[in-house]
Amino acid sequence: MIETTGAEVLADRERLLRTLPHGEGINGIITTDRADKVLYVLSRYDDSVWWLPKSKSPDHAPDTLRKLDFTRIACEQLRSEAKIVLARKMWVEDSLGNASTRQTFDGLVCWLNWLHDQGISSQARVTPLVAARYVQYVHLLTTPNKPGKLLASQTKWNKLSAIERCWQFLRDTPCGFDHPWPESSAIALSGHKRSNKAKTDIIPDDILRQLFQHAEFLLNRADDLLKHRDALADFQPCSKNHNDQWEERVEFLKTRGWDQGPHALNTKLRDLRDGCFVIILATTGIRAHELGNIRRGEWYSEVRDGERFYFLGSRSDKTHEGTASWLCPEIAIQAVKILEQLSAPLQIALERELKKAKAVRDFKNVTRLEQCSNCIGLTKQKNKGNGVFLLSGNALYKRIRKFAKNLGVDWMLASHQFRRTFANYVVHHKLGDLRYLRDHFKHWSLDMTILYAMNETQDLELYDEIYAAFDGKRQAIVGHWLEPDTPLSGGMAGHIRQMRNRSEEVRTYKDRKEMIEAISELVYLRSTGIAWCTNDTGVDCAGGQCEGCEHGCIDDTHKPFWEGLYLQQIELRQIDDLDDSGSKTVERTMERCERVLTDLGVDINRLKEQVIDVEAI
Repeated sequence: MIETTGAEVLADRERLLRTLPHGEGINGIITTDRADKVLYVLSRYDDSVWWLPKSKSPDHAPDTLRKLDFTRIACEQLRSEAKIVLARKMWVEDSLGNASTRQTFDGLVCWLNWLHDQGISSQARVTPLVAARYVQYVHLLTTPNKPGKLLASQTKWNKLSAIERCWQFLRDTPCGFDHPWPESSAIALSGHKRSNKAKTDIIPDDILRQLFQHAEFLLNRADDLLKHRDALADFQPCSKNHNDQWEERVEFLKTRGWDQGPHALNTKLRDLRDGCFVIILATTGIRAHELGNIRRGEWYSEVRDGERFYFLGSRSDKTHEGTASWLCPEIAIQAVKILEQLSAPLQIALERELKKAKAVRDFKNVTRLEQCSNCIGLTKQKNKGNGVFLLSGNALYKRIRKFAKNLGVDWMLASHQFRRTFANYVVHHKLGDLRYLRDHFKHWSLDMTILYAMNETQDLELYDEIYAAFDGKRQAIVGHWLEPDTPLSGGMAGHIRQMRNRSEEVRTYKDRKEMIEAISELVYLRSTGIAWCTNDTGVDCAGGQCEGCEHGCIDDTHKPFWEGLYLQQIELRQIDDLDDSGSKTVERTMERCERVLTDLGVDINRLKEQVIDVEAI
């Protein structure tokens, strides 16, 4: 590796900026990185392969995604034009990550090789007609891993955007060309429509329950598993024969109460690691790469009004936020602590590798190892000399899929599903919908503005996703109220029925969806367990009397509660030694239930008959 200075890099960039339009004498530093406080050259302009800096990729991203191999472009002239486009893109959009640059490069490879196949050796010969033919070509392309399936509109957009990049960055060069589609754009031609609708699936309750329960079961066994591992690591077999050594280890573990052998122990430790990942993903809303960026000791807690709050720290690369933190329950911190212990032997091995890399001034490896150091998601890769690496996003995806498969879970699990599921759970918890992880979500019953104010380094985008999920849930509830056949009870029911019938007001909206969105924005909503409360002041709330309150609305989703309450009162009324006060309370409660259930369309007499039928059995 060749060391350099910031002044040399800037001088080379100035020289390249002057020479690029003419295409003569182009040379100089194109990419650099830093390791051990030393700035070193990664790639020069005239190299056939450019390496993007590790610092602009998530730590878990494989090195192959930083490689721009210009030999993939068949024609030398087109190859040189691609370098001009890439160099200018990297300088103009310096803050963007490597993924964006790599995406542009892949689009260029496809476009320029197509030109070569058409007998075009320079983009100077590109016309709108040539560009139109390429659009047709892209529309007929199929996905490599699914033969016969056409490319997604997003992928088409990425490929067509490469032509716009070439037009943008080659205009002052001899290979410049007119705008490829003066009356259109890459996004329009691709057919891609940006949508605010969430595409990521929410993990179903029963699936999440299975995953989390097993992960929690493994977490509770972590201390024993780690003690077995450490004891086995310290154990010294007497035999020199490999097979005999293995048998000695098996027998040694049996003396400690583990009779399944070393291989099964290692498998269980990997399951424990994956279970810890599941717990953190499910209870924080953190992204996969942010999970990979968590380092030892990057968490803290503080007490507010007698309540302890935990925060988990990491680095977010997607939105270039840098250091960020996430509010989390204590179980997430427990999972992090176990991951710290699980990765401890790998951290020792990493430090040995780092020492060797520094000794031979292998700055590229120093950069990689320093970025991985102290991360909780370390792993060894046998295909790379058994070196220590950070668990990649793809590897994490495979691990949690395997974790689910081993439980017999029939669900295409992906790490990004946890983020949307988390936002959905927070919303349901805030609305009083008691779901599986309610104990771990207790902090979210507080106002989110207060929660965010506790620590302004928190992941603000996650709060935006929670608000979006809340809006979606609120719109669904209000939309259900406005359905003409939805039975309603409570003080708000009359107002909502009037709103259904005022058809002239609907005409002021583009469609029913827009009307629901507008109305729901005006509605404060929380669950009392027996009704929906729309009182945004909290004043004059009697508590437990929602059916008579002007702010209360009871819909058919609350019917099971009121039926259950009514049946309980029937049973209580049959108690012989119930005093006069108790009898009056039961009668009043039954009258309340009958009013609500009648509004909700329940046949009261049939409900009473059910009790008689059960007693007869």
